[in-house]
Amino acid sequence: MTSNIEIYQTDNGKLELKVELDDETVWLTQAQIAELFEVKPQNITMHLKNVFSDGELQESATCKDSLQVQMEGAREVKRKRKLYNLDAIISVGYRVNSARATQFRQWATRTLKNHLIEGYTLNQRRLQERGVEFEQAIALLSRTLANQQLVSDEGAAVLAVINDYARSWSLLQGYDEQSLTSLTNKQNDMLALKLDDVLVAIAELKKMLIEKGEATELFGQVRGDGLASALATIEQGFADELFYPNVASRAAHLLYFVIKNHPLADGNKRTGSFLFLWYLRVNQHLLAKPVEQLINDNTLVALALLVAESLPDQKELMIRLVEHFILLKADDKSD
Repeated sequence: MTSNIEIYQTDNGKLELKVELDDETVWLTQAQIAELFEVKPQNITMHLKNVFSDGELQESATCKDSLQVQMEGAREVKRKRKLYNLDAIISVGYRVNSARATQFRQWATRTLKNHLIEGYTLNQRRLQERGVEFEQAIALLSRTLANQQLVSDEGAAVLAVINDYARSWSLLQGYDEQSLTSLTNKQNDMLALKLDDVLVAIAELKKMLIEKGEATELFGQVRGDGLASALATIEQGFADELFYPNVASRAAHLLYFVIKNHPLADGNKRTGSFLFLWYLRVNQHLLAKPVEQLINDNTLVALALLVAESLPDQKELMIRLVEHFILLKADDKSD
């Protein structure tokens, strides 16, 4: 992708930076990061070193070399400079000045969203031929960021989830596929979650959260038969045909049903996420990779928020979005 240059200016107008946009992220040099957070360049060097040595981020994934060409008199001079992406910038920002970091994250989230939309708008004709799925994804992104006022870790995670989905969707288009379709692989030996076990587990989760001051007595209180219905529905079929034929489809629908149908008095997003991971772990034998490698904490938070903010007519989009992260074993495909 060709890089673009955007101008970032602080609210007080005292700082103006030329920011490079490439690969759907922001890139700054150490000197620019130092200027952004009003500290000395050596402080940025120290913070970046700690970020990488602590294993918070991988340097190879968040840093790149860029060749800068400039004229010094009549002589053309080429110099290599290191650029650091938004993940690295925000990690440094937490260590330096949270107020300035928050302002920058707000700008970056808004700018990256626009950049992502504009990039795919260039291919608008093909988008119209293929349908509105990507446009729905962008609409969902905008709605979630606006409603949740996500300018922190969760906002970055939501943007990353949509961005990852959009990349794969576009890739499939390149091979003349319609879009990311629902997985139809048929898997045998799927293990179900039993209601009694689920209720015990929710009670234990509730106790732990109350002890940590993160929940009240309302958390996990069952309303009607919604929870039992969600667990039973994903197991249903007709004759020899399963309505949800594989782990990815069942896990995605379970997450959606618990979050959207509100079967609990409080804690539907957290409980839905908890049951989603539990179901995947119970059926680990049918997955291509360990659950922890498929769905990390940030991704799960983002998916839960996106499901919660989605509109009813976006259900299929949300199911596909969640399924997108669950890799099934190749030898379990149907004929």
